[in-house]
Amino acid sequence: MTVIDPKLIERVKSNKAQRQSSSLQYRDQSQLAFIVHSFNRVSNIEQLVVGLRRMGDHELIVCEDGSLDGSREKWMFHLARPNDFLIHSNDLHEIRILDRAIRFARAKIICLVQDDDLIPQETGWLETALAQFNTYPNLAIIGGFMGFRSFHPDPKKAKPIWGPASFQFVHHVNIGPYFIRKQHYQALGGWDHSFSGVGEPGICFDNELCLRAWINGYQVGYSFVPFKGPPGHYSLDGGTMLFSGTVRQRNQLLNRKKIFEMYVKDTRRIDQLVEEANRHTEFRSVSP
Repeated sequence: MTVIDPKLIERVKSNKAQRQSSSLQYRDQSQLAFIVHSFNRVSNIEQLVVGLRRMGDHELIVCEDGSLDGSREKWMFHLARPNDFLIHSNDLHEIRILDRAIRFARAKIICLVQDDDLIPQETGWLETALAQFNTYPNLAIIGGFMGFRSFHPDPKKAKPIWGPASFQFVHHVNIGPYFIRKQHYQALGGWDHSFSGVGEPGICFDNELCLRAWINGYQVGYSFVPFKGPPGHYSLDGGTMLFSGTVRQRNQLLNRKKIFEMYVKDTRRIDQLVEEANRHTEFRSVSP
């Protein structure tokens, strides 16, 4: 039988005592879970941790997807709270590892965060999103980056909403932040894995889930949050640009075509659903 070092036994006992006396205790269920997809962006981890902690003691799940720059070790240092979790994978990319993390989470609402995001100082963006989920029981997704008033995923054909505006229902939105009601995500069957191979960017997979939500009785909303910087700003040094530029471009073209073929027959129906949802929002805003 392997003998355990007595000093280790005392360290474990001391650690347990500290956790039991801490004001931060494990919760079986949380209102909100932040899920961060991490891939070789170690320089931004400190900012992400500080920013997300500022939002409150929510569940924090980090998908460390096989980084080579020390990201895993840095996350391990920071993820010390009872409802912090680190999922290690080996370059599966967003569709597959985020699907696992969403199903792992024990929160009603999920907020997807990317490793190059900038977390705003103020908390109003989060409070607003949670309030909308409470107001609209069929609301499945809220996006904070770009929203679209057309089913087409190509910004050249569907000009995006990209900046401060009142909360509104839209056809589809981009990550991130990208809020999901977990119950509705599971009912919809999750991401479509055919939008990328393992380790490849699944460009437009976030848009497709939104369109699927509308035709299955759910709703999608938009409320701008400057995770990527000011309105109209799109960084060209994101991970998919740096590490998989050619594959990203290929998948983007293929997936836009795929979405068009999947939903072109539902164009009028989705248009009507979005328009009706916004009419009810306007009525609610002026009603006593």
